[in-house]
Amino acid sequence: MSFAIETNGLTKVFGDLIAVDHIDIKIKEGTINGFIGPNGAGKSTTMKMLIGALRPTDGSGTIKGYPLGSMESKQFLGYSPEHPKFYEDMTAHKYLVYMGMICGLSKQRATARTSELLKWLNIEDFAEKKIRGFSAGMRQKLSLAQSMIHEPEILILDEPTANLDPAGRFSIIENLKELSRENKITVFISSHILAELEKLVDEVTLINHGKIVVESDVTSLKKKISGNRFILKTSDNKKILSDLEARGYIKYGEIDENDVIHVVAEGDESQFKKNITEVILKNDVWLEKFNLETSDLESVFMQLVGEGEEKQEAVIQDNHKSFWRFWK
Repeated sequence: MSFAIETNGLTKVFGDLIAVDHIDIKIKEGTINGFIGPNGAGKSTTMKMLIGALRPTDGSGTIKGYPLGSMESKQFLGYSPEHPKFYEDMTAHKYLVYMGMICGLSKQRATARTSELLKWLNIEDFAEKKIRGFSAGMRQKLSLAQSMIHEPEILILDEPTANLDPAGRFSIIENLKELSRENKITVFISSHILAELEKLVDEVTLINHGKIVVESDVTSLKKKISGNRFILKTSDNKKILSDLEARGYIKYGEIDENDVIHVVAEGDESQFKKNITEVILKNDVWLEKFNLETSDLESVFMQLVGEGEEKQEAVIQDNHKSFWRFWK
């Protein structure tokens, strides 16, 4: 399998702070990977190492097989930072043409590409306006255009929908989907708006306290977190729920306001399917609905980060006890 981005033990230390702690990442070519984590988890630092703006303290990585920071790796990359900077007195059009030429495009191609991107991002009406007067959302769109001016194969986007209104965020997400689907672009994107990110990404990489917590495709991750929670609806919900409880087939069950049963089952999905079939046949009722109750990405995030915080607290408490044992 070919990886667009790969790291091995990538680490960044600032004084006493371990910002990124020996992380291993593998991003498949042509996929959209969501990079998520709490504030200060190490997302932006990781991205800056990937583009060569920061040198790792330890570990290594490659972009399309080339070492991080090398000229060969940079030719494949487009990057949009969380807080972009511009030449404020340039117009948007002039700035993008200029950046395109810096990236090696001819003036003719840079001009054509600029027009394409301004239209694609729906900001062509602002082409001849100075950047100094742009709103935060407009600046974010311009940064995204800059990252794509040279038609890179890999986009690294740090909060690209920050400061955009819902319509603007939706537009960016749809554009990135189209870009990935039609051009097989690899996208590594961070965002705090997980409900919208979930609609975009194929896979997620979760980082917390500088360490990778999980790296997985979204469907498998949600299924794993959902575990043995199911929803079902029958022609006689009360009878079925009562029988499931009586037989010890569920740990917990309730009927919601929409007359749907939510249960936490004993055993795995395969076992519960056998159990529910047995109960349905015995009670001679119709099964109208049966599904694994999947979590959304935000629920997954909260559960995994919560587990990480509990482990971190346990380590702190253990170290605290060790400290006092030492002095005793």
